[in-house]
Amino acid sequence: MGGTVKESNQVSGYITWFLVHGVQTGIGMLNFQQKIAEGAEQDAWVSVLFVGACMHLVILMLFRLLRMAEGGDILSLHRELFGPVVGSGLSVILFFYCVLMCTGQIRPYAEIIHVWVFPDAPLWQVSFIILAVAGYIVSGGFRVVAGICLLCVVIPSLVLPSLYFPLKFAHWLNFLPLWSHGLSDYVKSAAKSVYVFLGPEFLLFYYPFIKNNAKAQKWAHIAVAHTTLLYLIILVTTLGYFNMRQLRHTLWPTLILSKIIRFAFLERFDYIYIFNWMLVIFPICCVSIWAAVRILTQTLKFSRKWALGTTLLVIIGMVLSLRTPVSIERLENVISRVGSVLIFGYIPLLFLIAIGRQAVKRSRSARSN
Repeated sequence: MGGTVKESNQVSGYITWFLVHGVQTGIGMLNFQQKIAEGAEQDAWVSVLFVGACMHLVILMLFRLLRMAEGGDILSLHRELFGPVVGSGLSVILFFYCVLMCTGQIRPYAEIIHVWVFPDAPLWQVSFIILAVAGYIVSGGFRVVAGICLLCVVIPSLVLPSLYFPLKFAHWLNFLPLWSHGLSDYVKSAAKSVYVFLGPEFLLFYYPFIKNNAKAQKWAHIAVAHTTLLYLIILVTTLGYFNMRQLRHTLWPTLILSKIIRFAFLERFDYIYIFNWMLVIFPICCVSIWAAVRILTQTLKFSRKWALGTTLLVIIGMVLSLRTPVSIERLENVISRVGSVLIFGYIPLLFLIAIGRQAVKRSRSARSN
């Protein structure tokens, strides 16, 4: 319910577009093509469209679920459905999910900086800079976080027209034959696609901070459609430029596409891509840290300062513990599986429990009358 938060701390409904879309577009945009193409290959775009459509159903479920929560967020709903002890325990589990989401952005980005730009830069320096800036943003409150999401969606979009250059060299025969894969291949590609679509679940935390939140649903749908279209454009460009054999051996396809761009006054356009991506990962870092801090303050009654410090320490510890590219890939697989279970398993289960509880209340009320 929007009334549980002061209006001065709330944001306009249209900001939901940037909050949802900003969290969905992160570091995974640089290499999702290679993973998605493992199943349906040149038909992987079908799986992207399917997962995008499923996310619209998730948005419908999330808004319906949050309207049934008296406090308007997942933390209050946990307490209502499972009691203070079990409910707080479930909320703390979500704290670790938020930490994983932030770590899953910072560590791969630090690896890209190390490989492409500064091979001698220590891992802790890059991670500390990103976390220090993100922590400072989160300390300003949710309105500041929302403003950063807006800026970090608009500014990186300015490099999107650069996809025109690889499209000039696209081989459209790479998409043939069409519809040549079995159902299991499309399912495999769809499962790999879920990782880059994660993000709408954070509505469970910031829903009360949106003005007229019941009417903000259309902006969430626009955000998911925006994300789906963006991934579809990048995937089609990649599939047109690379054949399947090349794509299987390309680690960061989006960055490789940027390397073919040349200007008389700029030799390494890929550097702009790399440093631009720091803005791309900021929304998910800031929103996930903010959500983790809110969990600690609402469930464990930490002060805001201690909650923020604890969250940042846990994240930096996890980032520094991932020393190899193999460990980074394992982390991404863990996030993908946990996120899939949360979105397509736990949220629907919670939805059914909340509906059942509401039905029981109505029947009891009817009997008493």
